Amino acid sequence: MYIPFVSIETDTQAEDLINAIHDAEAETQRLKDICDAQIKKYTELKQGYDMAHELNIHDAMTMLGQYCRLQASTKAKTQLTYKLPSGTLKWLKRDAKPIRDDSKLLDWIKTVAPSYVRVKTVTTEAPDWSELKKKLIEVGDHYEYAIPEGELVPVEGVTLEPQDDIFEIK
Repeated sequence: MYIPFVSIETDTQAEDLINAIHDAEAETQRLKDICDAQIKKYTELKQGYDMAHELNIHDAMTMLGQYCRLQASTKAKTQLTYKLPSGTLKWLKRDAKPIRDDSKLLDWIKTVAPSYVRVKTVTTEAPDWSELKKKLIEVGDHYEYAIPEGELVPVEGVTLEPQDDIFEIK
């Protein structure tokens, strides 16, 4: 707000200028408050548009994923694919995630497969997971190990947690 004084010569003019400053500050704050309210309004509106867009995309991806499962022309062990002119629909199957309890696993290894005990220090042992895992067979929610006699025995200290498949469009 414009303050219309060039010089001050009396107390009355000084009082008038102080009041003009207060009025200018109040008017500036009023205008800033209006701007803040408009910013808040448009920010909320923008968030609503984003949420609606995300829901629409999610619904579309769900429908395309179902369509791909029904129409898949390539069904491999690790993926399903269906080609269309605009892109390829693809389901990627993910392996189950092993959840290990190294203490229980180490006890089991010492009993069943001692060659997979890794000595870290003179007093510390650990499972040689990277090598042992190569010899394991996934059975449902756990691994099994073939002992020398050919029998499969469940591995203790490791459970398998299923992972959701991933759907994508390429």
